[in-house]
Amino acid sequence: RGIRRFVYSSIDRDGMLQGPDLDGARRVAESVRGTYTYSGGVSSLDDLRALVELRQVNLSGVIVGKALYEGRFTVGEAQAVLAGH
Repeated sequence: RGIRRFVYSSIDRDGMLQGPDLDGARRVAESVRGTYTYSGGVSSLDDLRALVELRQVNLSGVIVGKALYEGRFTVGEAQAVLAGH
């Protein structure tokens, strides 16, 4: 019962390409039982690596928009980083 999956969106960073809210992502991961998807501020593959390095097992995905639209990296490159390659 209850919520099992949700999206945590750092609205102050959404579309700003200023990097993810790592502290917020960590707090969410430590506070909830379900899995979550992070959104907001991702601008580079290094930002994705930083999220992976949080090592939060309940972080199940990352939403990227503007960074893809601007060609900062490809979907394939992002998937490789998130898979740990």
